[in-house]
Amino acid sequence: LSFLTSPRKGSLASMHVTKKDDFDFVFYVPLQNINERKLYDATMDSWKAKKTGKFSVRQLDDVEIHEFATKDCTFSWALLGNVWVGSFTPFLVEDIIRVYGEGNNTSFKMKIADVYKMPKLKNDAGNLYVHLENFSSWLSIFVPNASPDFIKSFGKAALLDIKAGEQNLILNGFSLDDPAYESILSVFSDQSPTSFSLKQLVSSRTVMLASYGISDGALFGKKLSNSSKRSASVKDTLNQLAKSLRLNFDGLYSSIGNELGVCYVESGKQSLSKILLVETNDTKDWIKILHALGEKFSTDTIFYEPFANYEIREIPLYQFPSKIFAPFVTGFDHSYYTVINNTIVIGEELEQLKEFLNDIDREETWGKSVSQNKFLETTLLESNISLYVNTPRIWNILNGVVSDKWQRFIKENRNEITTAGMGAIQFSHLNQSFYTNVSWLYKEPTATSVAATERTKTVVTGFSNLLSSQPIVVRNHADKSDEVLVQDSAYQIHLVSSKGDVLWTKQLNGSIIGDVVQVDYFKNGKLQYYFATQGTLHILDRLGNYVAPFPITVKAKDIEFNSVIDYDHSKNYRFLIADKSGKLWMYDKEGKNLEGWNPKNVEDGLFAPAEHFRIKGKDYIIAIRRDGKAYLLNRRGETLKGFPLALEASPSGDYFLETGSNQENTYFVVVSRDGFRIKFNLLGKVQSRETLLKTTIEARFKLVNENESKSYMIVRQEPKGLVLFDVNGKEFLQNEYIGLNNTQVQYYDFGAGRIYYIITDRVQDLSYVYDAQLNLLSSPPIEAFGVALRPLNSDKATVYLTYEKSLLIKGLY
Repeated sequence: LSFLTSPRKGSLASMHVTKKDDFDFVFYVPLQNINERKLYDATMDSWKAKKTGKFSVRQLDDVEIHEFATKDCTFSWALLGNVWVGSFTPFLVEDIIRVYGEGNNTSFKMKIADVYKMPKLKNDAGNLYVHLENFSSWLSIFVPNASPDFIKSFGKAALLDIKAGEQNLILNGFSLDDPAYESILSVFSDQSPTSFSLKQLVSSRTVMLASYGISDGALFGKKLSNSSKRSASVKDTLNQLAKSLRLNFDGLYSSIGNELGVCYVESGKQSLSKILLVETNDTKDWIKILHALGEKFSTDTIFYEPFANYEIREIPLYQFPSKIFAPFVTGFDHSYYTVINNTIVIGEELEQLKEFLNDIDREETWGKSVSQNKFLETTLLESNISLYVNTPRIWNILNGVVSDKWQRFIKENRNEITTAGMGAIQFSHLNQSFYTNVSWLYKEPTATSVAATERTKTVVTGFSNLLSSQPIVVRNHADKSDEVLVQDSAYQIHLVSSKGDVLWTKQLNGSIIGDVVQVDYFKNGKLQYYFATQGTLHILDRLGNYVAPFPITVKAKDIEFNSVIDYDHSKNYRFLIADKSGKLWMYDKEGKNLEGWNPKNVEDGLFAPAEHFRIKGKDYIIAIRRDGKAYLLNRRGETLKGFPLALEASPSGDYFLETGSNQENTYFVVVSRDGFRIKFNLLGKVQSRETLLKTTIEARFKLVNENESKSYMIVRQEPKGLVLFDVNGKEFLQNEYIGLNNTQVQYYDFGAGRIYYIITDRVQDLSYVYDAQLNLLSSPPIEAFGVALRPLNSDKATVYLTYEKSLLIKGLY
């Protein structure tokens, strides 16, 4: 290997597909003088003398092929003129010999001859020559279903200079269009590069972003309309729509500002959801046409939903964004849109669009991120095509699409793979070619010893009284740092900084019931803490002072559950209280008990907090009793048709909402203590009742939601251990130490494959923390009765622990 990798002027390496799921290299070393030939002879003689393998010689077309074979691999080499050629795949050396014998007529260089005429930098690390058709075949090794045409559409070939820094790799050069193939690049042959201004609207959860710089929208639209890639059926559809509705689609293209972007965001279950961003000079043309389509194709009423400061509407036309912008935009079986300043925002999933808008409102975007902006400074500030890849977030998605072999590779080499940071591939039109820039960040792998040292760093905060609550992690709205609330046995609540400093202490009248929820009471971006104690509702600001008119005394004296409702994210909060007898009260921001909820009586205690869901613009409040009787209520507390529904089982743990496209295929999922998974829809129909696997009659089950309800898992406890099952009923983790002890199980998915499972034995006060690869990160188990987790960065997390009189904060690697 030292011979192959030592730098020599004029040396080459070529990459080749060798199997449907594998590839290998050929190495070329020029022997330009007698000294290099002597070094070559000495090296080859030393290989032949090794006793660790078998040496042999064979011939092909009068060329000697030397081979050294061990039980693990075979290395072959040959001398062609004054060039030494070698590979770990013998038939690749044979291919090189054949090409050499045919006089270079079929060589790689001949196929992309024009690229070799492009200018090159001197004294750089080297040059990278890319044949894009072959490159697409190479990509299919990892992702079998990848479309080769997609890569070919970026032209014929590229020549890139290599620059390697301490923390980044930069490839820049030129790409050539292929006149014989209508490429994506050709659409931009008359466009000037534009700046990346959409970064202010790109959610931090974005895995990939395709950005297209458009200086002349009318010309861009004309090229798309005349493109051979646009099917005749799409052209007919647009022509018919324009004629019947008297719409001018050409005007949409003309009004495009400088940029078109497609964001791919994580949407759970290792899948991506698309958000289209269209920057416009005037949103009126777009709104006029989108509204007209809604009026024309809505089968019942036009879908409209207020959300925070936005108005979300539906485009009830199958794949409309794809029809307008193919091949740059695909999919969008469903389309929901809104407007932000001069940008049209279209999402293919309603809930993902809402999450995207939430991220923008919370300023959790690329434009507000210091690290993202630092990376963007290493890229082209103006371009025509840019593909930005949030590499730390991509591995979880790839796990679901790459071939089995490379899934194993990713898992086995995760520490090295996760050193890759943000990346970008960009094309800018310049004269008759496209200037090409590839920029990728990376860092050194974390050494095991360093990780172990960091993991042992712990911040400890001591208190006078025993702590009685879970650690409740909250966000400091001023600097966006994490802080933590804890309560002690004297009913005092303490706010602690991430450095372990107690910022303030407040005496309460009892134990906090349920969660502490951060609210923006004054709608100004500043956050307060809402919670309940017996008979009292509280809102404290971040300095520990009460927000008027709180604290508020309420009629409910035996509170069991407490929820916050914000119907349309307008921050007009409602506070929903449930007592142990099944009475439900709802209060507004001023503490007024609302009509229909004074109280609403479901006549028995609930098994989990009552919650609000907005589904396709309609509001639903679900309340399920301990005996399995489910109530679905509207905002006025009225029971909806089909309810109450008797599930004929006692649910345990949480419940989960599987959102569909209508009332019939949207399901609530519950798991009964004795082992049934039950799904029922919004019409009061039980869709399924599935028997879960158990090996003993003592087994008990419960459903556990992911921390932000992205998914759920099923927990089974038996005397011989605790087992976790995924949504498909597949067992994936077993803990043999807990048995039937009282247990809390938590499930966190922070995106980018950062998944954690926490099992806390409440009898022994021991907690077990597992990562996505099911590695036990807490060995030995952590002594704690309360555990909370927050992401730290791409591959780390911070764990907060309460134990006896102490709060502990430590890194988790």
